[in-house]
Amino acid sequence: MSASDIGAAAEMGITDKVTIEYAYGGQFYGSTEITAAMDTWYSNETEVVFACGGGIFTSAAEAAAKVNGKIIGVDSDQSPIIDKYGKGMTVTSAMKSLTATVNARLDSIIFDGTWKDHVGQVENLGLVSKDDMSKNYVGLPEDTTQWNKNFGVNDYQHISLLVLAVSSKKSRAPKAEGIPYDKGQR
Repeated sequence: MSASDIGAAAEMGITDKVTIEYAYGGQFYGSTEITAAMDTWYSNETEVVFACGGGIFTSAAEAAAKVNGKIIGVDSDQSPIIDKYGKGMTVTSAMKSLTATVNARLDSIIFDGTWKDHVGQVENLGLVSKDDMSKNYVGLPEDTTQWNKNFGVNDYQHISLLVLAVSSKKSRAPKAEGIPYDKGQR
């Protein structure tokens, strides 16, 4: 369990009821071995599997379908594909917005002449817009995520705005790395 998972479980008083499992599939497609592992997880009361790794979701979905389990998809909104294994199986998907990423980089390179700034670089891209979630490089699908009374789309947008505010290069908030507030360092 990560520190944030332990903190959330402790806050709710359920640390004795929460476990987090991890398995490395070593591939980007489903297999009988991965399905068998997911069968074991679901039979041991796992409620949700975050199936990240391309087509690995097929193994998680096959296992989830047997017990009405839930899945979190990855890369794109996978609900149309995963929910074919069982209606409402997909809780949400952790999406990479390739359209926003490619459009922003091409605009920067073509119109602003910034090729030299990007070539050979590894860039961390995330939230960039508080008004238009489709411009962000990562996100959740707002239309298909299974929101509830405790956390809805407005809460998600609010949290995204807060993350954007503190992570922006223009933010006046101290950085998480512990750099003290200093206008000269922003």
